[in-house]
Amino acid sequence: MSTLLVKLRKHLKAGDKLSLLKEDGNDASDIVEAKTVSFGTAPGDNGEKEFLDEPTEFELEGEKVPLRAIIQCWIHRNSSAADYLADCQNKQLTNISFLQRTDLLNWLSGQSDSSQYVSPASENPQSEQQLQEEDPSLKATGEQQNNSGKEHKAVLEDPILDQTLSHERPLLDHNTSLHGSKLINYGYLVKDSELKLVQSIKSSLRSKKPGKSGQGHVHKPVATSKAGQRKDPIILIPSAASSVFTMANIKQFLEGSQYVYPRELPASQSDLVTVEKRLDRLSKPVRFLIVNNTRMFTKPEYWDRVIAVFTMGHTWQFNNYQWNTPTELFQHCKGYYFHFSGDIVPRHVQQWNVQRVELDKSKRFKDVEVARFFWSSIEKELLARGYR
Repeated sequence: MSTLLVKLRKHLKAGDKLSLLKEDGNDASDIVEAKTVSFGTAPGDNGEKEFLDEPTEFELEGEKVPLRAIIQCWIHRNSSAADYLADCQNKQLTNISFLQRTDLLNWLSGQSDSSQYVSPASENPQSEQQLQEEDPSLKATGEQQNNSGKEHKAVLEDPILDQTLSHERPLLDHNTSLHGSKLINYGYLVKDSELKLVQSIKSSLRSKKPGKSGQGHVHKPVATSKAGQRKDPIILIPSAASSVFTMANIKQFLEGSQYVYPRELPASQSDLVTVEKRLDRLSKPVRFLIVNNTRMFTKPEYWDRVIAVFTMGHTWQFNNYQWNTPTELFQHCKGYYFHFSGDIVPRHVQQWNVQRVELDKSKRFKDVEVARFFWSSIEKELLARGYR
């Protein structure tokens, strides 16, 4: 078996620099015009080279994926799924799905020791020895397999035991027979069903109730008058790493009125943070739940508590929302589109019922003014919902 990906994994784990080269050996500014990739241990050091069109051990639907697609995947390791897909389509490169891309990146970076999409090592002893020399982590595995093979051979040398084992049949119970080749957690289907089925039924029943509001006005849930029973309001933000606000920098902005670029902060592994804010016209400080994943909305009441939604302008963000179109969503929830000064606001976003909020790219002293404007808007929304 070719050891192309094992070599790549070794260089990436060692932190070696990847350089894309044209056919004449000069640096390529784009992976499409590049012919080879080199691995250097220092800037300007072009060491070992590999052709980008060389097939690798990574297989999708029985076909080997070329090294060019693997390098494209690694280049976009910190990009959102939407940005990666758009770039692959624009450059007409093989698109690796989200789960397969995650599996591959975890293996290449050394976070996992194996990948279910990388074909197993050849049975050729010389190839196995070469692999073990290149990646020491494979050596222990090879020794265990060799020892296991010797023990199995010794067992089969007993003729009586060999004859007995030939009549052995595996026992299957009801659960085992229904299992596939790997365990899959289908719990998310239950939550999706609740969001799309139960919530739609609840919304239709609610819309049939008579009310005093005029036609075209959407009812918003009002908080209970008893402060002790009041639930924490929720703010939804995008889960994409390219978003203006992520779980890494949202708390610092909302509590400290200071914007920090997400790439300057360590990535957050949490899907929820809490922010406590005292507002002028409310009697007590309000605790807000900031989430970027609606799958934790296990109860219908959570959607009634959504006070604001931050959007990047991509409709795929709303796929798992109770209201999955911008028109319906921003009638029920206050929408915000944060962008930097000088950036063009997409035309379709201008047609949405969202508050466009501008951040300065470099003048951080203006962040206080932006944060004050945001909290003033949220305060009005809370008062409209019955918070006191």
